Parts: sequence; C-alpha cells; structure tokens
Amino acid sequence: MSPESAALLAGMQRAVGIIAARHRGDLDGARALTGAFADDAERAHAFLLLTELSLTIVSDSAGSDVETVVRDLSLRLAALAATE
Repeated sequence: MSPESAALLAGMQRAVGIIAARHRGDLDGARALTGAFADDAERAHAFLLLTELSLTIVSDSAGSDVETVVRDLSLRLAALAATE
C-alpha cells in the first residue's frame, strides 16, 4: 500500500471514529479525533471518501445504484429543509 493510500485510510478511520464517538455521547473523544487531522482539507477529504463508501454500501444493500441512493437522500434533505 502506498503512503498516500495509507494516509487516506487512516483519515477515513478517524472520520468513522468521530461518528462513533458522537453517537455514544463521547464529545471529548470526537473533538480529540477531529484535532488529529492536519487541516480542514484533510478532514473534508476523509469525510468525502467515507461518504462515498457509505453510499456504495447502502446502494449495494438496497439493490440499487448509487445515483438512486443519492437522489433519494437529496429528496429527504430537501424535505427536512422544507420543514425548518
């Protein structure tokens, strides 16, 4: 594995850790993991890659393509925005 790939995977692992920490109410842990990123760009890239992976897993599980999952997600977000 290249150093770049290893760094991307480590970033994605930190992103998953942040989500897990927040889910269990460990805000200090989430903050610590957030601070482990070198900068905002690295954090954004990790979350982007994690989101793409998550959408692929959901599409595989649902038996549809990623575009359909993204469209459904977009419609749900629009519905949430309309209720605010």
